[in-house]
Amino acid sequence: MDAADAQPSPPTLRHTLMIAQPRVVPVALLLAAIACGAGAERSPSEDSAAKTRDSSVGTSATANAVTEHGLGPLRTGMTIAEATTALGGALVVPAEYDSTGCDYATWRGGPPGVHVMVDQGRIARVEVDSVGVATAAGARVGDSEERIKSLYPGRVTVTPHKYEDGHYLTVNAVGDSSAAIVFETSKGRVTKYRTGRRPAVEYVEGCS
Repeated sequence: MDAADAQPSPPTLRHTLMIAQPRVVPVALLLAAIACGAGAERSPSEDSAAKTRDSSVGTSATANAVTEHGLGPLRTGMTIAEATTALGGALVVPAEYDSTGCDYATWRGGPPGVHVMVDQGRIARVEVDSVGVATAAGARVGDSEERIKSLYPGRVTVTPHKYEDGHYLTVNAVGDSSAAIVFETSKGRVTKYRTGRRPAVEYVEGCS
């Protein structure tokens, strides 16, 4: 038989199966690809939860900070009843307190070194003499006068201390001159401070 007359042999069954059989992707590779895709993109609910966690960090850091209007939920100007409710019943006023006078209430379980003045039936000021309680701007007992001025730029009024070799550094609330924070210093360092409403926040001897 001549080469020109030769006919190609028909495909065998084995060849047919090889051609028709689809290519199988290993299951392990498929699962890995799915896992990578899931990790690369968070669902809207996961994003929302993450934002909530992130925002709560900042919130918790300042929840018990001192501002020109109080400390945490305790706000100056509140009635004693309002303050007691705000603190979950933790505010205790002396039994002999005269609602027309000035005295100090006890904040049970409150931050150490915090004292609450009540005057004429309202929260008059909150005093701090502990390094563990800071203002919302970051000021605390032990800071230098220069640091207080840098934390409240252009807002600090300096007057001589009545008893110490130091000063009173008064920071007025923005847009509310009736409220302020007063830092007391000795030899250039903050020894204590108080926040409240005038005139109580400026009492040098407290309720005396």
